[in-house]
Amino acid sequence: MTFAVRTARRVGRADRAMRALAARPGWEQLKRDKDGAQWAGYAVHFPWLLRAQHGTTVTGPLGEHQVTVARLVENVTSKVDAHWLVVVFDVPGSGPNLRLERNWSAAELGLTFHMDAPYLPMSDDRAGTTERFYASELPERLVKLAGPAVSVTKDGVCFVHHPLPDVADLDRLLEELAGMLPELVALAGDGAPER
Repeated sequence: MTFAVRTARRVGRADRAMRALAARPGWEQLKRDKDGAQWAGYAVHFPWLLRAQHGTTVTGPLGEHQVTVARLVENVTSKVDAHWLVVVFDVPGSGPNLRLERNWSAAELGLTFHMDAPYLPMSDDRAGTTERFYASELPERLVKLAGPAVSVTKDGVCFVHHPLPDVADLDRLLEELAGMLPELVALAGDGAPER
């Protein structure tokens, strides 16, 4: 099976799973507003994704959080599209920023790092955050969930999967990502400089 066929199947499964979420009480599929604007809650986290086009986007409640799930696509060549699965949890707070970059997301920022490490942690206390992150179970848990790049800001927590993962069970994926929110917010808070 070719890469293009596998990708098309993953896109179909992801879109079906998101439409199933949108059919639930409290959930909805997001469309362009009357001015043509689209949801861009990921932009504060990963602004380079603004160049991508929207596929299916849904939003709704998950436990105590509002969550938005989107499939983004960018035409790379005449025969190749890049796809991302973006999951943004509204987690209000005023903590410091934290990013857990993957090699592909770091490359968007012009950064490189050793390929033997799955993540490049970035915060105001980079060395301390890196040490705390790799001493925790977060790296293994994230890699088991298709290794998304992660951004924590005062506005929420954003997970970006690339390439598009095989979304066999979107409910499980969202529950497991939500289960990491307290640890990620705490890690971001631990990375704040002492005042």
